[in-house]
Amino acid sequence: MSCPRRFLASIILPAVFLAACSTSPAATSAPTPTVSSLAPYASQLRGAVIDPPRTLTNVELAATTGDTFRLSDYRGDVVLMYFGYRSCPDFCPTTFAELKQVYEALGEPADRLKIVFVTIDPERDTLDLLTLYTQAFHPDFIGVRGENDVLQTMYREFGVVANRREVGSSAMSYLFDHTASIFLIGPDGRLEAQYLYGTSPQVLIHDVELILESINEADQT
Repeated sequence: MSCPRRFLASIILPAVFLAACSTSPAATSAPTPTVSSLAPYASQLRGAVIDPPRTLTNVELAATTGDTFRLSDYRGDVVLMYFGYRSCPDFCPTTFAELKQVYEALGEPADRLKIVFVTIDPERDTLDLLTLYTQAFHPDFIGVRGENDVLQTMYREFGVVANRREVGSSAMSYLFDHTASIFLIGPDGRLEAQYLYGTSPQVLIHDVELILESINEADQT
């Protein structure tokens, strides 16, 4: 097995894959420096491992579940997070079709996996529309939206680019050039790995299964 690629925290995710897609609550705490080492399973991950893992601000987002979304509420679970928008016709739906494959392939252990879609277009993506979008792929998927200051905090910490581009008289009126990666947040709430657009679902399945096995082993001790 090849060694995972790693990113230094000081230059976290500088080379982002931009997807040219065509046709509130504030943060509750400031980010703190991470002092923990990599998780024991990190050397076996096939995604791009973030070394050291990034501690994330516990932002609050409105969610399609009807509750406020906080990462702290999902400690002990694995979270796969994607930043996109409902009107994106290519990268976003393709990615979520693959995430559906990942989720369904895991079976019962997927109860410990959360798939989260963060809209970069809260101006158009209401919670009702996000609900329709996420549930078109799987009823367990979660859509979230936040105010601009909250989104900017997340963009900085995840290394996400989301550039709005006006398209004149188009029915869409504007598009986004945006990072098309999937981000893995581990059971301790830290950002642990990134998966560039085009990564095989089998890679994600392998990595999520690996972490879920680690969680189960910890639960039994």
